[in-house]
Amino acid sequence: MKTLREDLRALAEQAPAVDLAAQAVRGARRRRATRLALMAATVTCLIAGGGAALSQQVRPAPPIVLTPPETKALPLPAKGVAPVEQAYQLPCRSIRTGCPEPAWRLATRDGDTYELSKDATGPLEVTADGRRIVYYDSTQRRIVVRDLASGKTWQSPLKQPAEDFDVEYALRLSPDGLRFIISGWGGRREPNKLVDVARGTVTDLKRGWWPVSVSDGSGPVVLAKPYDMTSRVQVLGHDPITIPDFTYYYSTLAPDGRTLARLGQTAEMHKDGSIVLFDAMRGGRETRIPLTGIGEGLNPRWLGGWLNDTELTMVATPPEPRGPASTVYAVDVRTGASRELFTVRDAVRHVIPGLVR
Repeated sequence: MKTLREDLRALAEQAPAVDLAAQAVRGARRRRATRLALMAATVTCLIAGGGAALSQQVRPAPPIVLTPPETKALPLPAKGVAPVEQAYQLPCRSIRTGCPEPAWRLATRDGDTYELSKDATGPLEVTADGRRIVYYDSTQRRIVVRDLASGKTWQSPLKQPAEDFDVEYALRLSPDGLRFIISGWGGRREPNKLVDVARGTVTDLKRGWWPVSVSDGSGPVVLAKPYDMTSRVQVLGHDPITIPDFTYYYSTLAPDGRTLARLGQTAEMHKDGSIVLFDAMRGGRETRIPLTGIGEGLNPRWLGGWLNDTELTMVATPPEPRGPASTVYAVDVRTGASRELFTVRDAVRHVIPGLVR
């Protein structure tokens, strides 16, 4: 695909050769002659008509409309905040001077936008129902769980340095946010821990296993580990199963406590526009359902939490940055039909409640 710069260059090469300087002089002379003729006509009309024509010639200049700067988000209130639709961080707008780490913004389902304090610029996730946020507080050096409606907060029993989040990491939440896995790769420490805030416990998990799903209380926890052409999936307390795809693109565990979905792919590991349902405990037979209803120019990218017994969330993104806006859908796993929920804001980082990524 040609860039705009290449198209303009091609048009310029096709234009006939002209003496631009001479043409500019001739144009200036024509414009000056026109202005002099108009002035003479205006003076004549003024003398003959008492200035009526002059008032018609002189018109006020059109107003200059300036695009207002982006409205600042309000500080996050202590309580009374509606469920979050999405969270995001704005890109830096100053290339020359750079920007500090941007604050997280919360866009609620009621249409309000709030901004978190500068102490919460690290990892942030939102529970699948949008009612709680879970973030790293750099001052306390702990993960904090916050209920947006009541304002109640809980602190993780695990104290962590900020360097744990300077590399690739995942923060996978249970539906109520009080149980989560924090994993990191590529750093000095590479934590992989299951944290139960309500019980005040921290459990070490096997290194190299990626968090897929965490249930409330003492419910199932699902991990995955890709290999060359396959992946291993394990519900803790059960033997691992093998699936025939190298993939990280899973849903959370379904309400039945055993079904997982993943994005289907070809033998060349390209997504094929389907979802695959399988039993995370026993493996065996899989069900592949083609996806329908996704907007033109968008491809399935990530799956997330379940909205009910038959629908889960999915994000579809354009293959190129200049494509349509990324969009969140609800997918019926029985039919593959997708219905649009909302579009994702243009941001340097964004968080969709319950998304597995």
